[in-house]
Amino acid sequence: MSSTSESEIRSTIDAWLAAVRAEDAAAIAEIHAEDGRILVGGSPVIAGRAAIADFWKGLLAVTNGTVVFGPTTIEVDPAGAMAFEVGTYSFKTGGPGEETPNAGNYLVVWKKVGGEWKVCVDSLVAG
Repeated sequence: MSSTSESEIRSTIDAWLAAVRAEDAAAIAEIHAEDGRILVGGSPVIAGRAAIADFWKGLLAVTNGTVVFGPTTIEVDPAGAMAFEVGTYSFKTGGPGEETPNAGNYLVVWKKVGGEWKVCVDSLVAG
């Protein structure tokens, strides 16, 4: 069960990265559960798909196609209903010659909703 679930999660991560490359904030929000949340240090909790789409729209606008992330660990519970992913991310903000690098770690909690893996919590920790 867990290897199939891990494979499904990795496939969803690939779709997420494709949506990032396409700068499609609405598609990114759909990868999240309806009540999904993003936690960013020093900011209020970003809750719900509309707020998640707004967050990503803003992030994509200032990062000029430099957002990269990927898991280092994915663990699925034995029942196959929940999982967590730990990974790293990076992006740059600013214009050419004035770019500021940003990088850190993240934790994503996944849950199975209607037969599909959805992000219920995405927590970013600046490095």
